[in-house]
Amino acid sequence: MKTKLAILVLLLLVACGTKRQVPIASADAPRMAIEIKYVGVPQMNVFAQPNDVAPVIATYAYTETVSILARQGDWVEVRTVDGSGWAHAKELIGTNEASALKGETPRFMVAPIGIPNNGGRGEIGLEAKVNSDGVVCEVATVKNPTGSEPLAIANAESLRNARFYPLIQKGQHAAFTYQHHVYY
Repeated sequence: MKTKLAILVLLLLVACGTKRQVPIASADAPRMAIEIKYVGVPQMNVFAQPNDVAPVIATYAYTETVSILARQGDWVEVRTVDGSGWAHAKELIGTNEASALKGETPRFMVAPIGIPNNGGRGEIGLEAKVNSDGVVCEVATVKNPTGSEPLAIANAESLRNARFYPLIQKGQHAAFTYQHHVYY
């Protein structure tokens, strides 16, 4: 009986004297985002390191949501499917701006250049077919009371070289037709 009691006391002393180990956060554990932003450019590259010569490991499209994990100068560390990577902070926008951009109103990323008036007067009406990436694919003149065909052609070419922010409808990029009017 004394032996059993001695063993029990010894086990109790060992158990009381042993420090419990607190689990350390795993490197694989997800990190909390410090901020949520939205992509404000047509395509944002995510690099393996915070420099432009590092390999691109992911890309995000216009108005996609991005979780920011850390900041380093002009760079932000963003969560990716496979972990994290680095992107230019200036390519991200806030909630208010993203909400405005997600509307159904087309906005120019690169506006058409103004064509100087060569003496014609009136309105030139153009219709542009724009793909889901915001690229103008086709332009047709629908109205030209100016009497100047070269003026209408120059304005159509200017609109063809324009670029739109992608139009978001129901969470998806959508193609659209844009009516453009130039007044002389």
